[in-house]
Amino acid sequence: MKFFWTGLLVSSLAFQAHASQLSVAPKAGQWLIHTQNYAEGQDIAPRLEAIKRQAAAFLEPKYLDKLAQFDPSQLTECLSPKQAALLQDPAQSLDVIGEALGQCKLQLDGQTANSMSFSGQCEASKQGISGQVTGQVHYSSPTEAEGHIDGVGQFPPHLQLLLLGYLKSELHVRHQFKAQWQQAQCVSK
Repeated sequence: MKFFWTGLLVSSLAFQAHASQLSVAPKAGQWLIHTQNYAEGQDIAPRLEAIKRQAAAFLEPKYLDKLAQFDPSQLTECLSPKQAALLQDPAQSLDVIGEALGQCKLQLDGQTANSMSFSGQCEASKQGISGQVTGQVHYSSPTEAEGHIDGVGQFPPHLQLLLLGYLKSELHVRHQFKAQWQQAQCVSK
């Protein structure tokens, strides 16, 4: 999941049209990403928290701190100067997000000075999205971005039961994010 949000952040910060660049360029450095994930319109965060509590009952004490620190709705990522420079190229930006999602071919559908929309097809998803996907990214500034990706997800049966409480062959999935630049130096974890 972390690779997905890294790819989305990296892609979203400089996703550009083929003919022109966005007027907003990303800053290299550490970014804080807040995410929300939905399956069939349900926010799955409460279910994830319940799973964490259940898992804590079975873990050795030495692993409890690590579990307590795990928060899938908030993560930090580092955007290197090289990545920021790479993302000035629209085709490479499309490739980055497509790879982060997992074997996706994406196309730019629309662009304004500070936002864009895209769509495409994912064949072998890494993040629960397969088939047709659509997405949008909006830049408030070089230090703020937000967006979403919608698609059809196919989850293993045990994950569906844990996250939703029922089985369905295909789930409508939405990944939303808000990213905020924190500082120029990246802090290692």
